[in-house]
Amino acid sequence: MKNKKIFLTISAIFLVLTLLNFASAITIKDVESSPSEVAPGQRVDTTIRIENIFDYDVSNINVKMDLSTAPFAPHQSSSEKFLDALDSEEDEDFTFKLVALPETASGIYKIPVEITYEDNEGINKSKKETISLVVNSNPELKISLDDSATLIKGQENEISIKIINSGLSDVKFVYLTISDSIGINFLSEKEQYIGDIDSDDFDTIRYSAYISKTSSNLINTPVVLKYKDSTNKDFLETKTLSLRVYSLEEAQNLGIVEKPSYTLYYILGAIVLIYLVYRWRKKRRLRKLKEGR
Repeated sequence: MKNKKIFLTISAIFLVLTLLNFASAITIKDVESSPSEVAPGQRVDTTIRIENIFDYDVSNINVKMDLSTAPFAPHQSSSEKFLDALDSEEDEDFTFKLVALPETASGIYKIPVEITYEDNEGINKSKKETISLVVNSNPELKISLDDSATLIKGQENEISIKIINSGLSDVKFVYLTISDSIGINFLSEKEQYIGDIDSDDFDTIRYSAYISKTSSNLINTPVVLKYKDSTNKDFLETKTLSLRVYSLEEAQNLGIVEKPSYTLYYILGAIVLIYLVYRWRKKRRLRKLKEGR
């Protein structure tokens, strides 16, 4: 039993010494980026704070960011930083100036960081860590009305609304909700699900609506857009859609809507009139013939 305790004690000491041998004196204490989210083509300063957690000083510290698999490039700086020495329980900041590549898609990107140094016995050691940078820019959604449609008072109309993503980031889970206004009553479901809209792309949603005869020529109706960006951040925007409407007579006079053609009616009327005259003359001749007998 006593030998077993001695063995376990020795094993425990050996394990602790082994762990200390593999343990690193240097650790990443904090990472800060300014701005916290970088847009494609934008510059970002990333500061890595390292700390010496051991009770001895270290020297020849080298901090290197591996950008080979990340959509970033050094800007007016190097991807490596050096420090002669770092005392025990002290920390130091290493700031890297980077730029996100212009074609970078929004998302969270992991960047490997390798730290090498010499311990108090002059032995070279290294440690690998991973930091993350967020590429994102605020979405820019715009709405517009399909100009090909003419909206006429006193009848049901189809309204096509185009949702355009003019920003650099994709958006997802897009919902559009429209509301009735004075002079217009929407017959379709007011909330419509659109889905995803990529950057520099658009989607179209169609509504059926009745426009009253007494409505004004310009109807402003509120539209609510609800969506998420690529980092799942929620957005809620209210926009105003301006609808230009016409009476049927106005649309015809402006040439927007063709006036009905009455030529066919004139021809049919003339044929009927000729036929009636022919019948009348025929009856008259027959009556004269009967009177002459």
